[in-house]
Amino acid sequence: MAGPSWVRTGLIVAALALLALQTPMPWAWLWLAVPGAVAVALLATWRFGVRGAVLAVVLSAGTLVVGGVASLSAWWIPVAALIGSWMGLREEGGGPPAGERARMLAPALMLAAALPWASRYGGFVKDVNAELLAGDAQFLELLRQFGASGERLGSMQKAVAENAALRHQALPNVLPTVLFAWVALLTVAGRALAAGLARSLRWPRLSRVRLIEWRLPDAALWTFLAGLALLVSPWRAWTPTGWTLLLNTGLGFCVQGIAVVESLLLTRGVPPSVIVVTMLFVFLIAMPMFVLTTAAVGLSDVWLDYRRLESVPDGDRT
Repeated sequence: MAGPSWVRTGLIVAALALLALQTPMPWAWLWLAVPGAVAVALLATWRFGVRGAVLAVVLSAGTLVVGGVASLSAWWIPVAALIGSWMGLREEGGGPPAGERARMLAPALMLAAALPWASRYGGFVKDVNAELLAGDAQFLELLRQFGASGERLGSMQKAVAENAALRHQALPNVLPTVLFAWVALLTVAGRALAAGLARSLRWPRLSRVRLIEWRLPDAALWTFLAGLALLVSPWRAWTPTGWTLLLNTGLGFCVQGIAVVESLLLTRGVPPSVIVVTMLFVFLIAMPMFVLTTAAVGLSDVWLDYRRLESVPDGDRT
């Protein structure tokens, strides 16, 4: 049992390290630092209770001392340690339900929403935009190397320039959402690392939840409405924060909508593999409609609670 656990853990670390090599500093180290902070804090508080949270505090303080309190990247490590500690303290007794696991991402959402107010945020947006423009130039150069020229190359250059202009306008508003989604995925990776380490150390297994159990807490609806209110308010400075709250809770309701659909299909005997392939196909073919539709289903589930209508057989665990 220890062998496969170490192999899985090693593969996760190797994949994260490979992605870190493709990311500019200082953000590259978060590929490993965020999952590591989550895993260490989770295991420490799970096995040693509140005393284990001291390790998370030390880790957070050390990160801020080294990275600087004004650093936009350093603050994600304390947030990751806080999330991991929260997970560890709630691990006993079967672990937290899916709704509480979503609530545990609240510190990361708060940081993402506050990010546009940081003094260095404007420079960060410019740096990201410069990296993306460099990527556009490399893409066009690659097309030239493959023989693109004349009208075809001109049309591609025009399309890239138009996309760059739209991206430049949207980037300040969507960048915090991208960071939150990234850190949320890294948190999942950190929990997977913690689960692998626990198995290797012959500790009890970490709790797991099924996708069909995913349900955002009721406060998520108020967060969604708060983001919407900020967008329609006359306070233009709050627009990036409003988009961050709206988009991230909207994505959460999108996942909830997927969970509702999977639950209803499982009750009708559809195999999980068929469900996954079908949803992936619809997502690839009609991605905007898929996202909007599943988000609408997730939002309506707040009032209708579809999954209480029928019992659900065991499905795949996530």
